[in-house]
Amino acid sequence: MSNNILVTGCKGQLGSEFKNIESNYPELNFYFRDRDLDISIKKTLEDFIIKEKINIILNTAAYTDVISAEVEREKVDLVNTFAVKNLVELSEKYNCKLIHFSTDYVYNSFDKIPIKENSKANPINYYGKSKRNGEVFIEQSTSESIVIRTSWLYSYYGNNFVNKIIKKAKNNSEIHVVNDQYGCPTYAKDLADSIMNIILSKSRLDFDGKIYNYSNLGSTNWSDFAKKIIEYSKLKCEIREVSSSFFKSAVKRPKYSITNKDKIISNFNLNISSWEDSLKTYLNSLKS
Repeated sequence: MSNNILVTGCKGQLGSEFKNIESNYPELNFYFRDRDLDISIKKTLEDFIIKEKINIILNTAAYTDVISAEVEREKVDLVNTFAVKNLVELSEKYNCKLIHFSTDYVYNSFDKIPIKENSKANPINYYGKSKRNGEVFIEQSTSESIVIRTSWLYSYYGNNFVNKIIKKAKNNSEIHVVNDQYGCPTYAKDLADSIMNIILSKSRLDFDGKIYNYSNLGSTNWSDFAKKIIEYSKLKCEIREVSSSFFKSAVKRPKYSITNKDKIISNFNLNISSWEDSLKTYLNSLKS
């Protein structure tokens, strides 16, 4: 069997991390594609899968701008829903394994009890709804395919929360950060490493259902997360805690999206670091 892996959305945070670890897996052939392969056009995608004999697809492509998603709904649907349908149908046709990345925004819990994968999906904004609609195609698929719901992703790449806080802290003596939204940070490199462990495991991807939660262990809120970023970076900046209502936003966000990772840890024998340890690792990597 060939080991030809297509990574879509390769210029995003997670796609970039897969690119970084490619050299650790000389036995695998990676094909990194971004907008140069339009996965919303089924014929284009099919031609590529046939030509390169792709047998594993990691779909990191996504429309992730939560605010713009409320307005640009057709664009959002194209990437987050219909492109996933294409990937699922072609995975069935050509017997490809498919790992699709989704979001904690499909949840909307009202308490701090960690959410399990079989909890009811209840997205409260259009980004979350579009991602949930994409997930459904995988849940109904006969292909060997899973959804990884991740959250609060950060890396060296992209305009993520950690990078924003560092930038603001260098230019401001204080920053206002909300203290009433709880969730789980994820270092994109950890996620990429875990996915490679899953791919190389002997287990069928979906032997225990199609949905998996993944983040670093533990949970926090945005203001406490910001405080740790400041502390570990040894920056001088005061974090002012405020409620969500402080920032006037038309977009609703989940108050609690703390996820339970027991399923992915036990099924694929993963070791996942705490969010604090991974944050330290990431911030130390910036110094080297």
